[in-house]
Parts: sequence; C-alpha cells; structure tokens
Amino acid sequence: MSHASAPWSRPSPPVQEPPRTRSLFYHRLAHADPRHRWWMPLVEGLILLAVLLLLTIGFFLIMVFAAPGRIEGDILAMDQLDPVVFFILFGSVVLMLPSALLARLVLGPRPLGLIFSVTGRIRWKWLFTCFVAAVAIYALINAIAVGLELAVGGRPVSLQPAPGFWWLMASVIFVVPLQCAAEEVVFRGYLAQTIGRWLKHPAWAILLPVPLFVLGHAYDIWGQASVGIMAVAMGIITWRTGGLEAAIALHAVNNMTVSLMAMVGLTDMNDTSGAPTDLIAVALINGGYVALVFWLVRRNRSVAVTRTIVLPPPPQPARLPELGHRPPRLAADASGLAAYVLDPATQRYLVLPPQYGPYSVRDGQGRYVGLLDTRTAHGAHAGHDDAPVPLPGGPSGGTPSEGTSRATGPAPQGTTPPSPSAAPQGTTPPPHGTTPPPSPPAGPGERDNTPTYTGRHDG
Repeated sequence: MSHASAPWSRPSPPVQEPPRTRSLFYHRLAHADPRHRWWMPLVEGLILLAVLLLLTIGFFLIMVFAAPGRIEGDILAMDQLDPVVFFILFGSVVLMLPSALLARLVLGPRPLGLIFSVTGRIRWKWLFTCFVAAVAIYALINAIAVGLELAVGGRPVSLQPAPGFWWLMASVIFVVPLQCAAEEVVFRGYLAQTIGRWLKHPAWAILLPVPLFVLGHAYDIWGQASVGIMAVAMGIITWRTGGLEAAIALHAVNNMTVSLMAMVGLTDMNDTSGAPTDLIAVALINGGYVALVFWLVRRNRSVAVTRTIVLPPPPQPARLPELGHRPPRLAADASGLAAYVLDPATQRYLVLPPQYGPYSVRDGQGRYVGLLDTRTAHGAHAGHDDAPVPLPGGPSGGTPSEGTSRATGPAPQGTTPPSPSAAPQGTTPPPHGTTPPPSPPAGPGERDNTPTYTGRHDG
C-alpha cells in the first residue's frame, strides 16, 4: 500500500530580524505612546480649560486682596506700566502652563516631557543657545533701525525710566519668560500635537493654531498681522528643531525687549495700533531668526529633531501546536480516522473527514484558514517529530472564518495530496466502493456546493 508523502518538516531556525522603527516629528509625538487614543486630546483640552478657569479665579481673588483699590474696571484699559497691572497681565497668562501640564499628566501621551521636545524634556543648553541667537538678531535689527533713523535726520530720544522701574524689571526677568513658555506650551505644544494626532502634514499643525494665537492679542489689523508672522515663525522652528525651546527663546526675547523699551520711554506699551511699515521689521527679525536657527540645527547634530520609536514585532507565522499540547479530546483519539483543521487565530480544531488529506484550507472567498492536521496521537505523518511545524503561507491572506471552513485550497507547495484510495499513514482508508467528495479550489468570490463542516472541538 502506498502512502502519501508527509508534508511536515523540521522548521529552520528563526532569523533574528532587526526591530522595526519609526521616526516622529514633534507634532506627531502623540503616536509615541501606544496607549494614546484619538479622542484623548479633546478631553485634555477640556481639562486644561477647567483647570485654567479655576486657577484664574483664585489668582484674581488673591490679587484683589493683595492690592486693594488698584484693580478697578477693565484691566486692559489700565496703564500696563503700573507694576501691579503688569504683573497681573503677564502672571495670569503663566497659569496656562500648570493647566496644560496637569491636563497632559492626566491623559498623556507619556512621558510628560514630550510636550517640550522629542527627547521628552527641556533641552536647556539648546534653549540658551537659541536665546543668545534671538538677542543677537534683535540687537542687530534694532541697531540698524536706529542708525537709519539717525541718518535721515532723527534726534536721539532721552531715556526716562518708568515709575516702579525695578519692580517692573523683576517681573520682566522672572514672569515674562514663564508667560512666553506658557503660551508656547499651549499654542505650539498642545494645539500642534493635537492637530498632528489626526493630520500628518506639518503645515496643519503650524498654521491652524495661528488664528487663536492672534485673537489673544488686542491689537489692530497691522498689530495682529505682526503677531501672525511671529506665530508662523515659531511654529516652523518648533517643527524643525523638534521642540519648543527655539520658539520660547524668540517669544521671550521679543516680549522682554518690548517691555524694556517701554520701561525707558522708547515705546508706548499701551498703544495697540500699528502701521504697515511694522511688518517689515517683524519679517526681518523673524526671518533672520528662523534662518539662523536652521543653520544652528544643521551644524549641531546633537539636537534631535525627531523621536525614534520601536514598533511592535509583526505577527509570527502560524504554527501547529506540539502533539502533546493539542486539546485533550483530540490527543486521546488514536484511531487515525479523523483529520483536524487548525485555526491559527483561535487554536481551535474543526472535524473533517480524513480523505481530505494534508493540505491548506481556504474559505469560500479564497482566504487562508488553516492546515489539515492529520497527525495521530502517536505522531504519524510527522516523522515522529513533535516540534512545532510552521504553516505554509501564513494567515496574511485574510481573517479565518469563524466556525466554518471548506477544504477547497490547493496542496502546499512541494507536497503531494494523497489520492482518495490512499489514506494517510496510521489511518483507515475509506470503505471499498465509496468515492471521496471532490475538493476543487475556490477562487476569491467563488461560491460552490462543497459541504462545510462546523463541528468544533475546543477541548
């Protein structure tokens, strides 16, 4: 009696493949946390607003009791060079920083420092470098502006320190940088990463937060246009440098420069109007700073601009379990009269007549379902090798059908399906005179009358 050749073979040693990685720009850092979900930025924003509202109410109550009689009516209409008003205006914005950090701490993504940079922390050395670069740009552009004004016949302006100069100086040194950092964390941090969670191209994360940032400044059209240019510049350098440090430095130097000039009478801090010519100076300052930062990033390779994450390994090829690990009811069956289809996804067996032979099984849509396991409890057809056997093809062709399968697929490459008259070794051939049911292959979308077998043994 001839027997079908066994399709089982000893698997080759697994090849250790290098881990798959993915590089994320700053606005896409929400994808660095595998537990982060698409809806979490929305809830994070609600938490941010709720915490900010509570902190703002508490802050103004404290200031009313700390400085009675100093805050009356619309605070924006008051003299912004008053040390108390100056502190309230800038200090109330600082409250955005703990609000944003608390909201991020609740919902992620983790670690918390991803809101600052791709490294998960503030890069203090890079922040200081950008601060020096911003000071240099502002000093150069303002020196050129003063020189041009004097060259056309302008007269030097005498410096007149404002009342409470040193209190104002303390606020400029300690409060203004925190105010700028708070705005950057919210507008170039939270909002940019929220948009980047859903939209991949960085232009969306750079441009969409600009209108909200502009509306937060009570200027006329030319003043808001200047703010818009600066917002775009800060969004670009945040994306290019992989963090908020460069944007915080530019924002802080700008606000500190304007405050210091107002404190000595070189500009009016209460003036909310602008002129078209202001856009030229703003464009030169921000354009020069962006170009300088880009140059510094290219020269300083230690400044990370992306974050590399390790992706989970791909699904392993499906394997038949060892004979001793099959469900007890099947392991105890030594008759050899049954062949079993293994569903790799659920590790469940389906009963099929033995004459269907050892070959791949596909469903009515031509998708790979499993492999006929014709081994007996004593290891027949496995060459007495109990090692796991890799399934040919793997389950990548589609999702196994639940509970039903049809033996319609071709035999695995390199194997010969047994003829109906030759039962697999260790099994009993079908009765004489009977004809086994045919098993023509079914292509994708084809439907045939081949019977399906739904008897399931779960052990």
